Amino acid sequence: MKQKTILLIFNLFLLGIFGCSNSEYISSTFLGLANEIGKKHIIDKSLDVFELDIEKKNGKWIIKGETLNREVYLDIEKLSDSLFHNMKITFNFQLLPDSSLKDSLYGIVNVSVTPVKEKPSHASQMIDQIKMGEKVTLLRYDSGWYLSQNQYKYIGWVNKTAIHIYDSTKIKNWSTEKQIRVKSIKDFIYSKKDSNSMPVCDIILNNKLKLLTEYRNWSKVELPDGRSGYIKNSTYKNNSMTHSSSQIQMETAYQLMGSPYLWGGNSVNGNDCSGFIHNIYENSGINLPRDARQQAELGKLIIPNNNWSNVKPGDLLFFGKENKITHVGMSTGGKEFIHQGGMVRVNSLDSSSNKFAPKRNETFQFIKRLN
Repeated sequence: MKQKTILLIFNLFLLGIFGCSNSEYISSTFLGLANEIGKKHIIDKSLDVFELDIEKKNGKWIIKGETLNREVYLDIEKLSDSLFHNMKITFNFQLLPDSSLKDSLYGIVNVSVTPVKEKPSHASQMIDQIKMGEKVTLLRYDSGWYLSQNQYKYIGWVNKTAIHIYDSTKIKNWSTEKQIRVKSIKDFIYSKKDSNSMPVCDIILNNKLKLLTEYRNWSKVELPDGRSGYIKNSTYKNNSMTHSSSQIQMETAYQLMGSPYLWGGNSVNGNDCSGFIHNIYENSGINLPRDARQQAELGKLIIPNNNWSNVKPGDLLFFGKENKITHVGMSTGGKEFIHQGGMVRVNSLDSSSNKFAPKRNETFQFIKRLN
């Protein structure tokens, strides 16, 4: 029914204006209808791509842009056919991934952490970070940068030097190899089984490496690009077999006390509020969405009793205004919580506590339990 309505609007549009030569009106109307298509199919702009423009050059309409959403692509194609079927048109609107990438559609992060940029430039704003061993799907290449989508569907630009390119066969092999996850906050891969030997590279919490050989105190590991070296077994072996998820989360959170705030940060080198929580939960084996508003959609709602004794360590506290989540922290038990607030710190919603945070108390929304 909606498609028929849209087609009817297209036909009325044809009858009403195609006799005129008002190019500006035609292009603005086309972009308006295209915008409605985007709103219909794309719920979260950070998880999709939709860029579109139209211009008239030498008497010919040129439609250009790109999208990752197949429904958007098909509807834009229908819109163009309906509005311009009697006119000269060049349709350069493409469905990603770009066909020029062929089968080289995957990358594995090859450094401890790399920024994800808003635009293909080192000077552009960082919108996220991805860590060693994480897979990205490559969408388009531009001057040394790849537009890519990571494992939790975030989209941004990654520099080619930070990833190793894989085809569909090699990515399957990487995914099935025995891998280990780094559990130390920061460490190194060494060229020999000796911490005084030359480092191969640095590693941080939640980096993923291929395990080659395990020795008594050391293990030989391989990076995504084939480089190899040695890490201490304590780098990836800890209490995860004997401790609960919430215990691991609390231990990790306290290890990050004082870590600086970094917009878009998602590592131990610097993090924003949701990146802090994301890393803590990842180290306990739970992969969360990237943003606080997405994290808030998960788990069981916890209604605190009078003294908050039913709020357990590891529960997530969400903050915001008018049903818009803007901040997240993790309960340490009761009304105290640890969060990224300028730096990682512990605050409280108890007005009698010296850790009381009035702003957070005013914007507190609800509690979710994911463990």
